[in-house]
Amino acid sequence: MHRERFWQVKAKQGGKMKGLKNFIVFVLVLASVTGCAKKGPSKLTIWVNYNDEEFLVFKELADKYQVENKLQIDIERIPFSGTEQKILTALATRTTPDIARVDLAFVPKLAKKGALAELDTLSGADSLIQNIVPAALQSVMIDGKMYGVPDQVTCLALFYNKDLFRSAGLDPDKPPKTWDEFLAYAKRLTNEKEGIFGFAMNNTLWWTLPFFYTFGADFIKDSKCALNTPEAIEAMKFKVSLYQTEKVEAGAWKAGAVDPDMGFQSGKYAMVLNGPWKIKTLTDMKINFGVGLIPSGKAQTSTAIGGTDMVIFRNSKFIAEAFKFLCWLTSKDNQVIWSDRLGQIPVHLGATPSVDTLKHPYLGVFIKQLETAHARPPLVNYSDIENAVNPEMELALNGKKTVEQALNDACAKMDALLQGEPTTTQNESSKANQGSDSTKKAN
Repeated sequence: MHRERFWQVKAKQGGKMKGLKNFIVFVLVLASVTGCAKKGPSKLTIWVNYNDEEFLVFKELADKYQVENKLQIDIERIPFSGTEQKILTALATRTTPDIARVDLAFVPKLAKKGALAELDTLSGADSLIQNIVPAALQSVMIDGKMYGVPDQVTCLALFYNKDLFRSAGLDPDKPPKTWDEFLAYAKRLTNEKEGIFGFAMNNTLWWTLPFFYTFGADFIKDSKCALNTPEAIEAMKFKVSLYQTEKVEAGAWKAGAVDPDMGFQSGKYAMVLNGPWKIKTLTDMKINFGVGLIPSGKAQTSTAIGGTDMVIFRNSKFIAEAFKFLCWLTSKDNQVIWSDRLGQIPVHLGATPSVDTLKHPYLGVFIKQLETAHARPPLVNYSDIENAVNPEMELALNGKKTVEQALNDACAKMDALLQGEPTTTQNESSKANQGSDSTKKAN
């Protein structure tokens, strides 16, 4: 009796399973016939942190892509300074968008967390890699794999006040080409009685890298700090001398001092280092300024790289489609539009000859400066390194430590961070952990 009941139940269950299978087949066939099973996404979600002018151009391009590809793109604009925290929160709650624009210093951290999609094996990756500015591309290459697409590249160059040059008997169309010339110019430009100084500088690692690079020093070599080599020490001694002994630098790096931006705008600082993000402000203020390459030291002219990258999150359901959009966004034609409208450096190498340098005369200088730029190593804890190095450089500038002692101490802290060991400065707050110096000025 029990055995008969068992087989009756099994037969009934078998009938249900067969019916369920038939129903699933029916649904799949219906979907293919009616078009319910569409290929690709109905929309992409993108978080961006562009400034007002950049956002307008980006929105125009995105709208064009939507029409041409019959794809909806939902764009959410977020504050640049709050990008990192918003993304970390989204990762914790699994609410990340398909694409987000981030500071280049944040990419290594996201990649190490396993949050980003690997892009180098996708269709179109080989062509993109060949055409993107190499120094910018390095910001998304982590352990030999590509985790993003550079959408903006910036660098530093030498800004100078042409009116002050003319008043000092200097040719306003000939900025100094070497640090020796620079010092000679700065001495002629400095007039302490009138509060005018030949130069004003920032004191963070990123803003100091051009000094190190032009003297032939590296930032990191063989996975260790290289800021205490003879070349780096000579570079830092020169920077310190501008304030301490030559007295041509305004002390603009001190807390509470008039910073380089404000002093240059008010006509009190004759020369500063700055980036392409400053061009429009100075032009709108009708300041008579020029832009030249950073002076050469024992090595050639060089600069530090900054910028932002577009990343695609690993949990996106539409990675290939998102990457296709980013390849289109950074294509030659669109980069020409971007550069001509905004006066920014194109990230596509092929766009450079087509950029209107008559409309944006300073853009040619930055494009030239990029040719000898040094890419910053993709470090997960770059902000911690800045926190460790910056105070040591300030101790050298104010004379509380010798340059050798300051850079040796900086390297000891930096090497500990590179090896993953905690330091006393690792958790201290500073400008460096509020967003990289390389882009916060631009946004």
